[in-house]
Amino acid sequence: MERFTYQVPRGNVHISTIMPIINEHSKTVFEMRKQQHRFLARIVNGSLRYGIPYCYKIANEYTKPLYTIDCVFPGIRYKLIEHSSSQIVQIVPLRVQLIEKAYSFRLDSHEYYFEKDYTSSGYLKYDNQQVATVSMPIKYDISLESDTIIIKATTEEFAALAAVLYHTFYYYGA
Repeated sequence: MERFTYQVPRGNVHISTIMPIINEHSKTVFEMRKQQHRFLARIVNGSLRYGIPYCYKIANEYTKPLYTIDCVFPGIRYKLIEHSSSQIVQIVPLRVQLIEKAYSFRLDSHEYYFEKDYTSSGYLKYDNQQVATVSMPIKYDISLESDTIIIKATTEEFAALAAVLYHTFYYYGA
């Protein structure tokens, strides 16, 4: 499996903040960027504090978008946009435990499934085969100004998809 990392600044990640995703050879292969919800959804989210406040998009090193997660309303009906084929698919939330959720979708006639375990690691499965893991080291150093997210994936494409899913659904507050 290939290994990738990215840094998430602690505190406030601005809309203009670009989070480069770097491979094991210290080369930037992707960049992730925060994306606001539509105007009405932002107002409702701000007043109710319901749902995930932002979505994310990931692009290659040439800033060509690969995947974008968007929703009509925060916390309701998330969709994945796969830019190379212009496919838009619904992301279906599934209840795994009492409060834990997993997410599934179908893209190019393949089943994808993404969930987080008790260690806060995210797992991406492609047609029931695990193809990527996303994790954040447990040790927390208050002196650091950012969190390091580690991605291990069989391909760069799965790494990009796993990163944008993890960051949208499981890395709250960024």
